[in-house]
Amino acid sequence: MDVFEKVERIKPEIEGVEESIAAARMRLMTEIRGEERPVRARPVRRTWFLAAGATGALAAATVGVLFVGGMTAPKPPVVAHPAPTPAQTASPAPGATPTPTVSAAPETVQGVFTAASASAIHGGLTPQPGQYRRVTWTSDLLLVSDGTTITQPGYGLSHAMATRAWVVRTGGEFYVSADVTGDWYFSPSTPPVVLSAYGQDAAADVQMQQYLDRWNAEGAPGGFRAGGGPLPDGDGMLRSEFLTSLPEDADGVLAWFRARQGSSSDYHHDAMVGWTLMTLLACNAGTGEVRAAMLKALGALPGASIVGSHGSVRTIAFDSTFQEEPERPGEVRRHQTITVDVSTGRVTGLSDSTNPGGSIVPDDVVDERDDYTVDLVDGLPG
Repeated sequence: MDVFEKVERIKPEIEGVEESIAAARMRLMTEIRGEERPVRARPVRRTWFLAAGATGALAAATVGVLFVGGMTAPKPPVVAHPAPTPAQTASPAPGATPTPTVSAAPETVQGVFTAASASAIHGGLTPQPGQYRRVTWTSDLLLVSDGTTITQPGYGLSHAMATRAWVVRTGGEFYVSADVTGDWYFSPSTPPVVLSAYGQDAAADVQMQQYLDRWNAEGAPGGFRAGGGPLPDGDGMLRSEFLTSLPEDADGVLAWFRARQGSSSDYHHDAMVGWTLMTLLACNAGTGEVRAAMLKALGALPGASIVGSHGSVRTIAFDSTFQEEPERPGEVRRHQTITVDVSTGRVTGLSDSTNPGGSIVPDDVVDERDDYTVDLVDGLPG
């Protein structure tokens, strides 16, 4: 869970520069009549939110937008059937009222989060005395280089400036008891592994190897953190403080954030509320009532679209810029997603990307991608 903290510790010595900067399970969802609804591609442009800096160690996996096209089903074999006789053709009785055709209503973002919130309350996985909620995470982080500096996109280097780039994976587990104000236990994270490299000779880049060597040498210590530690970019407030201070209704959650944030515009306010809610929901901790309120509050924010659908899992995308207003020439556009299992109310993934395309980094490679699985265990690791 210390991916970004570790990057920040390593970066100055390696790069020589400073950084610049969440029953009803599926009952409440529309009946699909036993068939999978096709995935709806995200709109070309919607505005939603700005996030201050990296998504953070407990946040950020992606289920990207799925596009289906250019596929033709094979033609079925021709089979001869006798023409039906008049006795075989049923006709409605005179004066009978035809049975109306039932069409499924479109699934909405608000409907997804409402269903997920009901499952968050009634879906179980609440630790009993002596038990812990275990969250297992995997994080893929994009690092870019111009030959002198290795950093995350947006921290001194852009995608366009990169001559080489890498996707590095690490992972780990953290444990939360029913009392979130207690100590959360974090297991040591796994050593970083390069999943892919882009650019000429990037796989053999000496500077990157030194970067990874130092990361491994420093190790990835685990241990206890009071209240889960501070929320990234959360003004030092502990995760547990958020989870125990938030009201148990969506309107109350939004009002609570409005009272705390002095945003200069409604656009910026929605940006910061959305980012914080996604980060907190990715902890998969807190009471079912508080998580339900956060899910409903997230669904009430504007500019979201459903971009992924598989079984009971939905992926919701939010598109935004780094500006104070939705549209501005030369803006850096941001695409973030949250993946929720509607049948449990748990978050299974987050992602964050500012990749504009057309650079050494492939268009479908995101800045950060985290995946989560949640279960109950009877104790901490030995």
